[in-house]
Amino acid sequence: MTDQDQRTVGVTLRLPVELADALKNYAFVTETSGNEVIKRALVEYLKVHGRTDVVRAAFEKVLDQHAIALDKLKDL
Repeated sequence: MTDQDQRTVGVTLRLPVELADALKNYAFVTETSGNEVIKRALVEYLKVHGRTDVVRAAFEKVLDQHAIALDKLKDL
């Protein structure tokens, strides 16, 4: 699956002026979009800091919170 085939969602991000300027400059110098720079940085951050156990716990919490609705939908 290519990047263009993946579904996307818009996210608003507020940055300090200096950081936004640094992003624009880096994107310009590397001929990369600011979106791509942020996306790559986020992927790298999550590789280091994203913990499987935390994600799993969040998933289990959602399943528990929506158990009744999910049970009603299981046979559709």
